[in-house]
Amino acid sequence: MASKIPSGPRCVAIVGPYLSGKTTLLESILHLCGATGRKGNVTDGNTVGDNSPEARARKMSVEVNVATTEYLGDEWTFLDTPGSVELIRETHVNLSIADAAIVVCEPGAAKVFAVTRLLLDLDEKGIPYIIFINKIDNTETKIKETFDALQGLTERPLVLREIPIREGELISGYVDLVSERAYAYKSGEPSDLIKIPEAETGRKDEERMVLLESLADFNDELLEQLLEDVVPGTDDVYQNLAKDLQGGLIVPVFFGSAENDNGIKRLMKSLRHETPEVAQTAKRLAIGEGEPIAQVFKINNGAQAGKLSMARIWRGEFSDGATLNGTRVSGMFKMLGQQQNKVSKATTGQVVALGRMDNIKAGDVLSASGSADGPDWPAPLKSVYALSIHADKRDDEVKLAGALAKVVEEDGSLSYGPNSDTGEMVLRGQGDTHLRIVLDRLQNRNKLEISAQLPQVAYKESIRKTISQHARHKKQSGGHGQFGDVHVEIKPLPRGSGFQFTNSITGGVVPKQYIPSVETGIKEYLPRGPLGFPVVD
Repeated sequence: MASKIPSGPRCVAIVGPYLSGKTTLLESILHLCGATGRKGNVTDGNTVGDNSPEARARKMSVEVNVATTEYLGDEWTFLDTPGSVELIRETHVNLSIADAAIVVCEPGAAKVFAVTRLLLDLDEKGIPYIIFINKIDNTETKIKETFDALQGLTERPLVLREIPIREGELISGYVDLVSERAYAYKSGEPSDLIKIPEAETGRKDEERMVLLESLADFNDELLEQLLEDVVPGTDDVYQNLAKDLQGGLIVPVFFGSAENDNGIKRLMKSLRHETPEVAQTAKRLAIGEGEPIAQVFKINNGAQAGKLSMARIWRGEFSDGATLNGTRVSGMFKMLGQQQNKVSKATTGQVVALGRMDNIKAGDVLSASGSADGPDWPAPLKSVYALSIHADKRDDEVKLAGALAKVVEEDGSLSYGPNSDTGEMVLRGQGDTHLRIVLDRLQNRNKLEISAQLPQVAYKESIRKTISQHARHKKQSGGHGQFGDVHVEIKPLPRGSGFQFTNSITGGVVPKQYIPSVETGIKEYLPRGPLGFPVVD
């Protein structure tokens, strides 16, 4: 592979279904890059990502893990996203600011269908992505079977970049189809370069030709070379792979084991040489020239650190202390999980956390003028599940209200508010798992005790047939007496019609100034009918 001139900072989202191994992959990448002295483990709860009490209690990602590191002179920010379908909003948001994505999946035709929705989203948005088939160290599943199943989920042609070397039924190494070199896996260490096994030579040649033919679909010069039986140079193949990935024309497929660090270095080399840089991403997102801008993609209201606004710099340079959108930046940091590394400035492509920007929300485009345009922001998700919540201690209700406002600010798929019919405070989100995570976060951060249950059913009352009612009021106790004689006809209306009052008095039999009091009396009883519920229609 040709040497590469160091490029600007890049941002890659790590996405995939629950339990596919995304956080372990991030941990392996960070260890390879030298960002950590010791590789953490999800089971032990000592990873860079998933370090909140809510994540560690569940041994799963519950929000994005932001980690900035360097690899061979290039700066990288990795966004490890949750895999739960109830937390899909996090994935949508982080993909919106990434240059490319790594889609992590488990081997097996039955398991790859869990990435169907992800691949559709990536294809629809035109985001370049690489597929990494994880956990190949403990499976007898054929890589080709998984590859074929994945191809059925996307219209982009998949390009297999390596073939497995097996010892018995287990995968012990791989053959790189571009460099035509073979490697033997070593647990927790770099793979050893070995001679290509004779048994794999024929399959290597066959699969390499499939790779070249896939690239030739987008390159006439390469097609002519293949038709004339000319072997293209390795550097030319790498250049075509980079061009086609960056253009969203192909999807490279790698495999390995994040748990044992197998295939991670090969994956990182591909990211470094083939994924787009921020200038290409800006072009894809129609970000033109103009004043420096950044876009906030995540708010974190930590108990100790205060409010942090995670942002990507799309254009230009920003300094700590600058005033953006009318708010002063009070601290600028590169993030490595919860670790904050203070910096004085940030430039195009970098991802940084901006301190104490109280009036800023996720999706905001930041600039000195406060009026710059930027990329579109993903629309909020419609709530599909709700819980009624209250503080166990009455004195904590005000504190709970403030805490709710902060978690909703962090998560665009949440909403809350009182139910006007039942008087309950209702928290709405994407499912029971989603809301239970939020409740734990509220309690852990704010030292609150909160109870939650399904909301009461907001029953309504109505009538089924027309009925007439006559009432008379007479009171004589000296002086002016009281007398009233009222005839009311009640009729059902079509659903959703609400309340309608019609005056049927004719000829001035009843003075018109008395009529409104009849309507007022009826309205007073509508909020609570005979069964105790609001009366409608």
